[in-house]
Amino acid sequence: MGASSRTKGASGEREFAGLLHDHLGVRLVRNLEQSRSGGHDLITHPDEAGPVADMLRRYAIEVKRYSKPTDSLIGRWWRQTEQQAQEVGALPCLAYRGNRAAWRVVVPLAALMDTITDDGLTYAATLSLEGFCALVREG
Repeated sequence: MGASSRTKGASGEREFAGLLHDHLGVRLVRNLEQSRSGGHDLITHPDEAGPVADMLRRYAIEVKRYSKPTDSLIGRWWRQTEQQAQEVGALPCLAYRGNRAAWRVVVPLAALMDTITDDGLTYAATLSLEGFCALVREG
């Protein structure tokens, strides 16, 4: 990954974390272990407490910024997100945004419905940022 891709990635992570803070009042920070161990991008700040912070801790959040995301790219990102989430025993959560586009958040349907246990992109939901925040808040 080139320096400009890393910079764009870090900027996207900060942007998404800031928006979640604006909507939910919980701070997320960049997972500094991600580059060493290949983990997910954002974690809930250790000082955060309460039901919303606890709900966010259930997710392994991966953030992607790309000029024009395609279905193929989103599928590849989702597989990466699932693998990283599995490694830490969390629910996968992929947040992505294209240039001049709104944030989209992909979560497994199991996050929405207890009766769904299968994972994979076939059984996933793509939410708006506000929809994801409602899911976390009302969790």
